[in-house]
Parts: sequence; structure tokens; C-alpha cells
Amino acid sequence: MVGPQDFRLEAKDDTGALLTETAAAEAREWLGHEHRRMQRFPVQASRPIALRELDAEQNPVGRWLLVDILDISKGGMCLMVSGSHRFEHDQRLLLDVRSHPGFGVLRLGVEVRWCRRSLSFTTFGVSFLEHRQEVPRLELERRSERRDPNDEPWAQD
Repeated sequence: MVGPQDFRLEAKDDTGALLTETAAAEAREWLGHEHRRMQRFPVQASRPIALRELDAEQNPVGRWLLVDILDISKGGMCLMVSGSHRFEHDQRLLLDVRSHPGFGVLRLGVEVRWCRRSLSFTTFGVSFLEHRQEVPRLELERRSERRDPNDEPWAQD
């Protein structure tokens, strides 16, 4: 016997993809706001950066994570990390961007704007605490194996 719990309300987004009721509600919420005020530049094959979560007092917690930059603008970046991670809206993170001298700093504070998780990876958007005057030049990745940022001497700082 089929009951009401066996049916899910579905809608289509602008691409025609089917969305569950929850996903459709999230899409309506996001589509109601302008979240990309600045031009985004897609990134391919750049060096990964390190990320560390901060607690409410802005102190680092946990281990450094290696993250990939998917796109960048003067106002922020879209990042991807392996595994399922939960980053909260407005959560502060610390990025170690020393692998990209174009930033002009070793470490950079950011705030989470959105986060989408799956079992194997998490994508999330961050905004810089201060907008950049120009989009930093990113360095290419030349490694054949991924590194653990916690093995680097600077990770103990």
C-alpha cells in the first residue's frame, strides 16, 4: 500500500534538474538574494591552501585541512575539501595562503557564506574579511601527491 510518506514534492530549478521539497525551498531562499556581487574567476590546477577552523574566541581548533580553490573574486572564494565537513554560516576560518604569494599575506581570515556537503567532499563559499583591491594571482600546483599541511613546519605556529 502506498501512503503519503511515499511521495515527495519536487520542483525544477533553472537548469531543469529535479529538486526535492527541501532543496527547492533552499533554492528559492538563495535565488531571492544577490550573493555574487563581484565577478568570479574559475580556477584550474592551482596549489591547494590550508584551512583551520576557529572557535567563538577566534582561536584555532582542530587540525589543518587541505582545500582546493574552485573560484575566486575580490570578495571571496569557493573552496572544496575532501570528506564531509559542516561549516556554519558566518563561521570564521583561518586560511594559510603562503602557497600563493599574490595574496601578499601568509594567513587570511574569512567567513563562511554557504556550505554544501556530500559523503566524499564539501564545497563552501567564503568571504574575505576585507575585500581585495585586485584578484590575487594564484600559483600552479606541480605536486604528484597531496601533502598533509600538518606535517609542514609552519603548522605548529
